[in-house]
Amino acid sequence: MGIILALLLSFVFWGSPWGLWTKKQAFEAYLEEKYGKDFVIEDISFDFFNTRKYHAYAYAKDAPNILSYVGQNRYTGETEDGYGFEVWSYTANEEIGPIIEKYYPNPSNYGVSLMFPETEPKEVIGADYKKHVTVEVGVSVENIRVNSANSEREVERAFFLLQALKDNEVPLHHFAISYENRILQLQENEISSINSLEALGDYLTEYRR
Repeated sequence: MGIILALLLSFVFWGSPWGLWTKKQAFEAYLEEKYGKDFVIEDISFDFFNTRKYHAYAYAKDAPNILSYVGQNRYTGETEDGYGFEVWSYTANEEIGPIIEKYYPNPSNYGVSLMFPETEPKEVIGADYKKHVTVEVGVSVENIRVNSANSEREVERAFFLLQALKDNEVPLHHFAISYENRILQLQENEISSINSLEALGDYLTEYRR
């Protein structure tokens, strides 16, 4: 009796083996039809407490390093995924990362984030992400304390990075460099107006923790 009860409870909270298998097959078929390539489904689960829907992660066999979400919409139950946006994020980081590292060599000190559109374009794979998203670039050099001796050099380094991103037509939404005691940050409407070291230097302000 105890074993039967335990099995029933496991089906309720984690989904039945049959349900997990059928949804895994359904998610795989959905991705392969949508993107025209073979996928591997990983970590499929049934969310009993929040959505009572099936969720998983998947990757394309030809790009196993890009892991994305696939699962049921919590309201409609329809299958949805984030593979296209993950491809854009990967592409953006591969392109923008080396530009940042030219001026700030430590790869653990920066982040590149994309601001995605509310609705997914019809053609995501193969589309130029720059036409559909904006990009946030942030660099942390909190081991550097800006003072009168190095402020000009740090502003110059930030300016050259900003110009390099502009030259590569990166659609910047936000640009920031944080130091131990100061921060330099620009919003989307300010970025296009920066054409000189002096103009950028005006945005280097005291860091308020």
